[in-house]
Amino acid sequence: MERPTTSYIYWTACCALLLLSTGCRLPKLFLTPTENVLIYDTSYEQDLVGQTEPDPDSLEYDFRWRYRDSLAEPVTVEDYSEGQFSKWRVLFATNRNPQRSDGVRNVSFQNEYSENLRYGRCSVTLTEPTEEELKAARPDGFLGKLVGALPQPWQHEVIFDEAKYTSVENVTPLPDSDFYSQLNANIEASRQKDVLVFVHGFNVDFESSVSRLAQIARDMPFNGAIVSYSWPSQGGVENYQRDGEVIDDSIDPFMQFLDDLKANVPAGSKVNLVVHSMGNRLVMRSLSRLNPISGEPDIRFENIVLCAPDVGVDEFKRLGDDVIEQANRTTLYRCLNDSALIASSYKNGEERAGASLAPVVMEGLDTVECAVIDTSILGHSYYGSNPHMLRDLFCVVKEGKGASERPWMKKQKLPWQGHYWIISDWPVQLQWAWHFDQNKTGILQAGFEDPEKSANLSRHTVELLPHKRAQ
Repeated sequence: MERPTTSYIYWTACCALLLLSTGCRLPKLFLTPTENVLIYDTSYEQDLVGQTEPDPDSLEYDFRWRYRDSLAEPVTVEDYSEGQFSKWRVLFATNRNPQRSDGVRNVSFQNEYSENLRYGRCSVTLTEPTEEELKAARPDGFLGKLVGALPQPWQHEVIFDEAKYTSVENVTPLPDSDFYSQLNANIEASRQKDVLVFVHGFNVDFESSVSRLAQIARDMPFNGAIVSYSWPSQGGVENYQRDGEVIDDSIDPFMQFLDDLKANVPAGSKVNLVVHSMGNRLVMRSLSRLNPISGEPDIRFENIVLCAPDVGVDEFKRLGDDVIEQANRTTLYRCLNDSALIASSYKNGEERAGASLAPVVMEGLDTVECAVIDTSILGHSYYGSNPHMLRDLFCVVKEGKGASERPWMKKQKLPWQGHYWIISDWPVQLQWAWHFDQNKTGILQAGFEDPEKSANLSRHTVELLPHKRAQ
């Protein structure tokens, strides 16, 4: 008898896991999203010159005025080709040890720990796959039919190879002074004077950490400065416990980064901290050791967003007040169906704050249950892949809205503890068009260092709409 091929075994195992996941999950409340879409084009700004700003509750305000700052052209886009790719400048801080260097460029950061904090920048190119490419990636025969029978988001998650459509280049170390000079220039160029700092989770290499941030900036979208903090995850499920040890070793370098960040960014800058999975241990333990900042809102975090935290419930409650005290708004995104955190709960002998049966509720914390809207297989990366979650994150980070101000949220009472929030309706989706042309929008070409190149690019229009990506 002919032995099954490795590919066949792989796809069989994947499909078996998919079917198992289907049976274990709670039913979703929404099968077909309503078509609520708001379209914004930065060229609308030409029509606003000399006009009086209308009432914020009016349709005219929604259509022309509301997003003139939050959806303006990103200051960190270096290059693009309409409908094909976008290239982002990502600043990074890391306590990974560099593996090779020619003194300036071509640095490689692997998983080796370093007690030293290093700064740098890189370029991330994100390419969109065509429908033909996605269709060609689907397996043939019975397995192909089985995959085809899955919900559409699951199909994309199974067959989409994100690494194939992402490239990281020009990884360049920077002295502290150059790093903050470039960061502050990006903040100054952004209309809302904001920065998004991203801290990744378990089993993430350096390239994936900066790529994920660029993808979030594109799909949310976030048009201010962006910084990735990359701690030396060891990679692989077998190194889960080791990653927990690396987290503890990384606290001092990360605290140095936070101190440097707060000391060097301009007063009044809006610093948003978005954290995923095991990265929450690093952030929460570090913030608990910093002296709480009181009476100085100009250097407090604007938002701290804790996504799918792989943190024990008891530890989360113990450290939570220290975290909440250092931000104007703190949000916890959790998912009852998070398979990765359910496995972590068994491994650690304690429920995780991102997937506990009873949601963690604390004063000053917006706890949001995402299970009813998540469409991914594992239920762990919804914060950056699900377009509806990205829309909600946009409201938090770019519009400064708490859970009570977002119309798709519904308050749920937790007896004797307080309340949390669930997404009870599909968020209104955004579509946008960027031009990178100050003659059309008035925005300076901060994202382009070459004036001649900027002039050539400004003749085109980039439309970076919500993308069909793995969820």
